[in-house]
Amino acid sequence: MSTLTQFCPPSPTFTPTSLPPSLSPRVYLITGATSGVGLSLAQMLYARHATVYLAARSSSNITAAISSLRAACPDSRGRLEALPLDLSDLSTVAPAARSVVEREERLDGLVLNAGVMVPAEGSKGAQGHELQMATNCLGGYLLLRCLEDLLIRTAAAAGDVTGTASEVGGSVTEGSGSRSVRVVWLASTLQIGLPKGVIAWDEERTEPRVLKSQMENYMMSKVGNVFLAQDTARRLGSKGVLSVAVNPGFIKTELQRHMPAPVSAAMGMLFKGPEYGAYSELFGLLSPEVTPERNGAFVIPWGRFGALPENVRAAMKTEGGGGTGVAGRFVEWCERETGAFLG
Repeated sequence: MSTLTQFCPPSPTFTPTSLPPSLSPRVYLITGATSGVGLSLAQMLYARHATVYLAARSSSNITAAISSLRAACPDSRGRLEALPLDLSDLSTVAPAARSVVEREERLDGLVLNAGVMVPAEGSKGAQGHELQMATNCLGGYLLLRCLEDLLIRTAAAAGDVTGTASEVGGSVTEGSGSRSVRVVWLASTLQIGLPKGVIAWDEERTEPRVLKSQMENYMMSKVGNVFLAQDTARRLGSKGVLSVAVNPGFIKTELQRHMPAPVSAAMGMLFKGPEYGAYSELFGLLSPEVTPERNGAFVIPWGRFGALPENVRAAMKTEGGGGTGVAGRFVEWCERETGAFLG
């Protein structure tokens, strides 16, 4: 799928009007939910009476976001729950996940929306990883691993509880035999910005290298999420959990706060509002087009299936299968780096 169609996509066809009147008693968790795309998606779900966990670093920002959502959706019968955690500090993830497991009997969707983009050179997470890789990949992967059992239990009960997502005029309708428990990973437009080899790999240390270009470091974290989405689809698909990677599109959010002022200003004029990125995520999270046959799909703006670039597809194949094996090495690295923090 060309860069042009991702930069200038057609109008979204799956929007909140495609949802049923009520998503109760479904439960969703969104990281980075206090602003931008995450907040827009939270409003779409909460307006349909879902329970939404807002996960973010700042408790005060979560409180403000909850107040704004309640004001925007005064008739909602859903719940809004605060979940303070810092994805760049792996030690905070398992305790936060544990609090969800202790409070909830189900989790219908995990949206790994939080991200950091081009911070100051040398920025690191609490455990010493490059900050973008720590926040965008390692923290989200650990959060998923901590919540997997709850997602699987929800999927096992879905035929009795959540019903099926079937297509009737583009809408989600209720029935039996659901495949609606999903994990959404945030990617990007992968045709631009990736270093040679997709992920620059340190063979001696068996880990991603930190490059001089912060944009290349950012793009490595985004393609890393594609690899993690595929791995999740492979591991959890037979257990009823679907996983997709989503390019939310070219949108203006606080993600660009570290960009140089002229670049940030140009983005503000050219990019769409955060609700459009939320349409992309909403498609991945709830569209009936995301079937078991589409498990592991790559979703592009504003809710369509796209094709991965050839170099990314090659990275996802083993060396014995004609690829480079980079994806497998990356997933193994994520497992190694997060294993001690599973709790």
